[in-house]
Amino acid sequence: MGPSTWLSAVPVALAAAVWVIGPGLLVLRAAGLRGLSAWGAAPMVSVALIATSAVLGTTLGLGWGPWVPAGTAVLLALAEVAFRGFLARRPAGSPLHRGWRSALRAWEPGRQLRAALVRWRTPRGLFARSPDPVTTALPQVWRTSTQREGVDGHRAGLAAFAGTSLAAALAWLTVVLGFGPVDQLSSTYDAVFHYNGVAHILGTGDASSLTLGTLTSPGSASAFYPAAWHDLVSLVAMTAGAGVPVATNLTAWSVAALIFPLSSLLLTRHTLGRSAGAAFAAPVIATAFTGFPWALMSFGVLWPNLLGVALLPAALTVVAALVGTVNEPVLRPPGAAVLAVAALPALGFAHPNAVFSLAVLGLFPILWALLRLTRQRILTSRFWQPLLGLFVTLGAVAVVVWLMVASPLLAGVRGFDWPAFTSTPEAVVEVFLLSTNSRPALWPIGVLVVVGAVAALRRITTSWLVPAHLASGFLYVLAASREDALTAGLTGAWYNDSYRLAAMLPVTGVPLAVLGVVTLAGLLRQVLLARPAPVGPALRRRGASAALVVGCVIALVLGYGGLRVGLHSVVLAGTYREPADVLLDSGQRQFLEDVAPLIPEDAVVAADPYTGNALLYPLTGREVLFPHLIGDWTPEQTLLATRMRDAASDPEVCAAAAATRVQYVLSGPVTFWPWHGGAGWYPGLHDLGPVPGFELVASGGGQELWRLTACDPANPADPDAQAMPPGAQPVPEPTP
Repeated sequence: MGPSTWLSAVPVALAAAVWVIGPGLLVLRAAGLRGLSAWGAAPMVSVALIATSAVLGTTLGLGWGPWVPAGTAVLLALAEVAFRGFLARRPAGSPLHRGWRSALRAWEPGRQLRAALVRWRTPRGLFARSPDPVTTALPQVWRTSTQREGVDGHRAGLAAFAGTSLAAALAWLTVVLGFGPVDQLSSTYDAVFHYNGVAHILGTGDASSLTLGTLTSPGSASAFYPAAWHDLVSLVAMTAGAGVPVATNLTAWSVAALIFPLSSLLLTRHTLGRSAGAAFAAPVIATAFTGFPWALMSFGVLWPNLLGVALLPAALTVVAALVGTVNEPVLRPPGAAVLAVAALPALGFAHPNAVFSLAVLGLFPILWALLRLTRQRILTSRFWQPLLGLFVTLGAVAVVVWLMVASPLLAGVRGFDWPAFTSTPEAVVEVFLLSTNSRPALWPIGVLVVVGAVAALRRITTSWLVPAHLASGFLYVLAASREDALTAGLTGAWYNDSYRLAAMLPVTGVPLAVLGVVTLAGLLRQVLLARPAPVGPALRRRGASAALVVGCVIALVLGYGGLRVGLHSVVLAGTYREPADVLLDSGQRQFLEDVAPLIPEDAVVAADPYTGNALLYPLTGREVLFPHLIGDWTPEQTLLATRMRDAASDPEVCAAAAATRVQYVLSGPVTFWPWHGGAGWYPGLHDLGPVPGFELVASGGGQELWRLTACDPANPADPDAQAMPPGAQPVPEPTP
């Protein structure tokens, strides 16, 4: 049965925490990364490992299970340890110790290739000089804990641990109040597919993003759908022995409590530099924004998008570190390049529009780096470098804009139309007050963001956060207040959806708000330093500034309702505890669980998904014919949806039932979106009582389970049965 209370679900939460942190942390520690950066980047690497190993596992014919991503992480970590051990055993003067460029140039095949290139470029008769010896090398991939630059220290580590623990507790309280029971279902449109997607992975052992889309396109051999979310939930379910609803809810908690706070910690660390106070503040403040994660956790419900946006701060840190617009970095450009290999699949397999979000936000640290390079190279012989960088950047921007505005690849996504619901001035106010989508204003957090934005303009490592934040706000304003072709083009990659665009604001809002806290705490410290003893001398002690920041954050948590736990729980309750439209009526869930043992494990059950009975698969493991409300169904599925009740008189119905393995039908009233036209797309699955060919197996609460008998093998002893068409039942003669 699985956990039934939040207390009994603690092991499930621990399993979720292990999966979102463990694989990535193992690989990063084996590679030599330490401190806050290792913990902050761990969720991104974990998601990349899980989603990539799922694709590779299916390609290699391996069934999905915890051993697939765990084994991949262990093998990768062992390879890294072996390589580092190989480097450690090289002589002290080995080129490998002077950087990878020196190592490649010292490699004999590489030297031969370089010599061949020199000969090709050198006129005949002049090849007398040997190539110049290598005198420089690139920096290490990342700084180790033994080096002064990039060291966080134990104080910052303890502060980050305390801040993340507090964030996890606040997130736990929020979901407990918002979800209600630990196994509560999200009564939303997309939830039907996502629940069935996890059930499909558990039932088939196929977790690949290249095939998950076949759930709603069963006629295709392969269909891409980003499966990182479903892979993660399935691992939590298998590891903790939890049902799909419980595993889903606790995985959602882990995104809000761990993934986004840790990713925000990484971005804050590399923009603000070493600061124990900021290390404590970043995870806590990451829970304070309504637009993300809480609104995206209830609207839709957009769980894959939730995961993708949660990873954005870490991916944005990789971009900033790659171009050098970071403060006291632990990640050096080569190390950022290595992490970029994990960042792209992590975002792409979580949700592709997170890649477009990264393209928008990542443009600004790149432009800042180009401006700095231009200032350094102007009026020199190497001025071509910033010009080349600008040319490449403009080309990349053109490609991204074309993909967003004109690419046929995203034509279907751009076709979604979420109408504007407010005026442009009101949308701008919502951006500054963090009250997007007409939510209550978050005045203290909004003030901190503004203060942090003013302070950020003083340094190149933080100033790019301001235009990046405004760019997110600009896209939200377009989606929320305008209806034109330009708006549809610029916001099309996000389905023209203001909720998805509003979720981008906290990505840059968290480090700006943390900088605001640090700035105000610094001003308070200056005021207190002017006071006589013992206040002044105490504030000059080591760690006093960090303690003041921590105190300000704790005061904000206590004075501002745990950073508005009450508000965020109400946002969640709108689709969990108090949904306007319900997927399962009272008693319907219990009925599905009761009748599951009556259905053979290899049988498929036909049910109108608008009745909520499509949730039979994730609740009990019994496969359903229609795992979502809509889909690109096969001709056999379409025939059963419209004509199954005619099985006794239509031989094509039995042929379609045999092709799809359908043996049972769940019938009941339409409960979800009864006003929607789709509620009438499955007429063949209703009103089965008056027609022959079906046997009532169980009923209760308005729901009925029928067994399809019209397609049973004919009885050889019945002479009339021999003359009937295959699969048909005799039709009674009309009464005179």
